[in-house]
Amino acid sequence: MALQSRQRTPNPHLGAYYGIVASLFVSLAILLAMAEQLGWSHRSIARLMILVPMILYMAIAVAARTLNIEDFFVSGRRVPQVYNGFLLAAITVGGTGFFAYTGALFFAGFDGLAIGLGWVCGLLLAGVLFVPYLRRVGAYTLPAFFEQRFRSRQTRIVASALQIAPTFLLVAAEVNIAAMVLSIFLPAAFWLCVLIVILFIAATGILGGMRSLTWSGSAQFIAGSLGLAIPLTIVAVALTNLPAPQFTYGEMLGSLMNAEVASGVATADPGLFSGMPGHEPAAAEKPFLQTFGMISEAGYFALFVCFALGTAALPSLLARSGVTASVADQRRSTAWALLLVALFAITAPALVVFAKVLMFGDIVLIPMQGLPAWFNGLSEMNIFRATDLNGDGAISVGDVLIARDRIALALPMLAALPYILTVLIAAAGLAIALAASGSHLFTLSASLADDLYRSIDPQPIVLPRLLVAWGSIGALALLTAIYLFISDVDSLSYAVTAFALVAATFFPTLFLSTWWQGCTVWGALVSMATGFGILFLYLIAGGLVGIAETAAGTAAASLISAVLALVAGIGTSLYGPAPSATDTTFFEAMRRPDGETLYDQAEAQAEIARRKTG
Repeated sequence: MALQSRQRTPNPHLGAYYGIVASLFVSLAILLAMAEQLGWSHRSIARLMILVPMILYMAIAVAARTLNIEDFFVSGRRVPQVYNGFLLAAITVGGTGFFAYTGALFFAGFDGLAIGLGWVCGLLLAGVLFVPYLRRVGAYTLPAFFEQRFRSRQTRIVASALQIAPTFLLVAAEVNIAAMVLSIFLPAAFWLCVLIVILFIAATGILGGMRSLTWSGSAQFIAGSLGLAIPLTIVAVALTNLPAPQFTYGEMLGSLMNAEVASGVATADPGLFSGMPGHEPAAAEKPFLQTFGMISEAGYFALFVCFALGTAALPSLLARSGVTASVADQRRSTAWALLLVALFAITAPALVVFAKVLMFGDIVLIPMQGLPAWFNGLSEMNIFRATDLNGDGAISVGDVLIARDRIALALPMLAALPYILTVLIAAAGLAIALAASGSHLFTLSASLADDLYRSIDPQPIVLPRLLVAWGSIGALALLTAIYLFISDVDSLSYAVTAFALVAATFFPTLFLSTWWQGCTVWGALVSMATGFGILFLYLIAGGLVGIAETAAGTAAASLISAVLALVAGIGTSLYGPAPSATDTTFFEAMRRPDGETLYDQAEAQAEIARRKTG
């Protein structure tokens, strides 16, 4: 059965199907734009633009449901490279990148580009260092790869346990972002929005696992791309007369500098700032073009390398290494993801520059012309709050408090565009957040079901494995909801901490496992334990409940931990027991990027052995 499913080719009509999905999304936006002109209420428009696409995503997930183990965990190993690239890009950026990273650029200017550049470089590192070899092995999860590489169930259990913390932080960050969007536009209480998001991603994962997440996630990525591109392109045409914001926003930098100076924005001293901006409303008092004004040169480098290493070894990304038909397809899908993430990395600054030019230009005119048209709209959405703090009778940039995670939603209102474009950006960010949160939740649940459970019960019976996976998804979803009910989550801070933990824990071990034949099981165990342990102690000592106080400090600690983990892994491998002949043979087979996956070969051999003994 598994062999037959691998021989099936992808549906040749996928392009047409997703063309229909894109057309439906755009058509809905056009119809609601017409309805807005006819006098429909903003609340009705927002609810339809948010909820109708969610119903479409769920319908796709239902259509992709499966009870086949291989389909559930690796989507049958037949996902076309482009669609896998869509999911890789969505997981990398996520709703946190769409909203929190964009907001960080608004406050930090070019200092915030360390994160975007780290994503791009991390995907490049993953495509060169890890992805081909993980695809050759074909394990369902990252911990399963370690077990096969070293023939050690203990390594698998340890890796599975250590990935819980960073993956859970990413789940919480993405669900928090998605719930924030729903609470603004439905509108509804935040706790109810958390439940809606949790039920949605849990149902998607339970219905078809990786298969449902792949096909619904592809639709979510398409909706997210269109929902961001359409409003931003319209603003670019209005401001620069050209529909290419990534290449034309540079001509607005002079206007931005003048507006910042007129608004009272002064050169910042990195010594006065603790790091990336928080999620609480604050004043944007750093010039956009000033380099190293919010973090130092060393902090910028640490943040960049931390995100690069964390992205390269991210379990949710590497879990998708086995879903394509071949090693070559997996390389190409990573290249597609690299292109898409790089495009977002150069698009986000354009959005921020346009928003700052419009906002600060109007703030300068407030004493002469009164409050701008967008003032009340942004205030009602809790994006913007202005008070005369110094009592001089005027509003300056220091009196304006802006919510970091909602900056992307402000652009259409600042440009005096129809309300539907604001909701379109919201629907886009929500779609990306749903795709990322569902993938992170499934990665964590699949590890509990396929790594920890199979360590207890290695029998390949389908129903118990699926029942454990379904139970894990439900339990972790419930735990995430409870956590968000009682915690004040800063999505960007959580993301920084999660990428730091991955960089310290898994990157050194993956590097040694895939590129050094002499790495032993004890070297891998000591490397993971050293990286995670040192960084975890720093987080406990330096932050509240494990969340560090500064992004740059966490990144620097993760790099130190990663270096020590690498040294510990090398030292233990050199001075401990030598690798076995079986480990050496497996390493050599893993480095040959041809033939059937090693995991499938092992499963077939085990099945033959069971039949003989049975």
